[in-house]
Amino acid sequence: MSNRGPVPKRLAGGRIVQACTRCRAGKIRCDGGTPTCSACAERGRDCVYPETQRTRGPGKSKQRIEALEERLARMESMLRQEQTATDPGPSLPESSRLSLPDHASHFLRISERMAGFREAEVSAPLRRPVLSVVSPEASELLLIEQALESVTAELPFFQISWFLGEMKHPDALSRADAPWQAMLNSLVASSVVYRTAANAFHEVNPCTWAFLRNAYAVLPELILQGHSLEAPQAVMAMVMFTRLSADARTTSLLLSMAIRMQHALGPHDLLNSSEWVPTTEDENRDRLFWTSYVLDMETSANTGLPPTHALLSPLPIIPSHIQDDTTFRLRIELAAIQSRISKEYIITHEAEHIALLSELEAWARRVPAEIRPAPDGDAIENTEDDAVDFPATILQLVYYNCVTMVCWSLVRRVAAETTGYLQKTGIVQDRADEHRRKARSSARATIHCLGRFRFQNFPELWRALCYPLSATIALLAVVCKEPTHPEAEGDLAVIDSFVRFLEKMAHEEGCDLERMIDGVNKFRNLARDAVGAAKASIMPVNPALWPLNVASGCTAKAIATSLTCEVYHPMYIAQSFMGNMPNRDTVEAKRLAEKVVISWGENGYGPFVPDSLMPATYGFVFSS
Repeated sequence: MSNRGPVPKRLAGGRIVQACTRCRAGKIRCDGGTPTCSACAERGRDCVYPETQRTRGPGKSKQRIEALEERLARMESMLRQEQTATDPGPSLPESSRLSLPDHASHFLRISERMAGFREAEVSAPLRRPVLSVVSPEASELLLIEQALESVTAELPFFQISWFLGEMKHPDALSRADAPWQAMLNSLVASSVVYRTAANAFHEVNPCTWAFLRNAYAVLPELILQGHSLEAPQAVMAMVMFTRLSADARTTSLLLSMAIRMQHALGPHDLLNSSEWVPTTEDENRDRLFWTSYVLDMETSANTGLPPTHALLSPLPIIPSHIQDDTTFRLRIELAAIQSRISKEYIITHEAEHIALLSELEAWARRVPAEIRPAPDGDAIENTEDDAVDFPATILQLVYYNCVTMVCWSLVRRVAAETTGYLQKTGIVQDRADEHRRKARSSARATIHCLGRFRFQNFPELWRALCYPLSATIALLAVVCKEPTHPEAEGDLAVIDSFVRFLEKMAHEEGCDLERMIDGVNKFRNLARDAVGAAKASIMPVNPALWPLNVASGCTAKAIATSLTCEVYHPMYIAQSFMGNMPNRDTVEAKRLAEKVVISWGENGYGPFVPDSLMPATYGFVFSS
């Protein structure tokens, strides 16, 4: 032991991490010397350290600095390569680059681009786009004054005297505020339509869409400035024009926007009071609310879309200044029933449907006799001598459609009850026959209403044609289901009268209805083939199984099964054929078109829609 050299020791002042085995056993302070500590050297003993001696690694701060330096070096190399390939703009200081992490190098390019913007350009207010070079002139104001009653006859969404007073201001044409410009241009467009003959519609209609472009250009401003009543009024004026086209999708979106703008104005007291004298703004707000309510419930019932307005139950008292308009008041009351139909249409509780039929009958009894819907669809067909104005005609058409929807839902319910293990008892059969009879009666009455239709212009006619088309599809279903029924030939005659009406409007009035005439003709031929099979001398056991005279070779039973069991309602089929709004029966509508060999295009519209009613025909579309 004496020949050992000096004992090297660890760094002075450092903390001894682990003592040798002998010092630990004798509880002696060990200096950690290697290969022998001082205590073991003095005593001449072997110094042994445990095998797992704990050591301290390099400092984490130093490790982190080294890693950051490596990453920054890689970033600088990448940035130099990008700058040599392209010049992205003003460069950032070196210190800014060193503060960016590796995974965010693409943010550097965005920052460099934003650094090139001037503050004035970034914070400048939005500019109004110019979508049309046409602007209203004094002659257009005169046109509005002449056509305003026609534009607001069905749904008076503002007070006419108020708007005429606004038009008499010296700056009526030059006022730059967005709501006024949108409303003025929309009303000019609608007025031109109402003052144009059907045979001149193709030549004049491009001008109307040019005015709507002006209104559409300020739509973003209306959204940002929606704190005033004029903003939803202007959007509603746009809705009134787009309703005259086949673009149901745009119409429903604008309508929802107008309703939400009304909601954004805050709660509105709809209760009437004999001591309360409404201001002009109060009356305008009431008219706008009830107009949007009627349109919302009509859209919901006809297309299956959920309503934007909340359901009013019970219906608030209608203000006196609206009750004076009998047709408008009745339309509001009918819309309240429509809201329940659209809500409960997919519900299978028969009692709810029976209650709806009772409400509809009670409503019909309150209608004045001169415009009251006929209680029986087999009434004598009306003539032009019994003509009523357009709002009254629409009132009757909506009523008959409501009755048909409720009865059709009941027929579907009975059909569902008699499937599977359930057998069709006499009571169930009687219920089905009664519901089917009412649906047939209302469908006939709908087409008979066309004899009282006071024709004004083609777009107005088109908007009403969805109701007789729905009635035709309903009659086609009942004829194909029971071609031997005593009323089948009468149903065929009613369908034939609708075809004659369409041909008259096309040939005498110049309406663009060729596609609809072709399609309805095919429906009529299907019904005629089904009735003919029932009257054939060599009749099969079931005439409904007789192949119809179409290329698809389908049978009347196949048509009837599709329309009565798989379709929610013929109105949804009609809307699919006449618009561009998908609904729950669009797939079945395409299947029906395939069975009767009706071509369905790829433009998003149904096969009956003429090009003259598509906004894209007039350039009202964004180019790709």
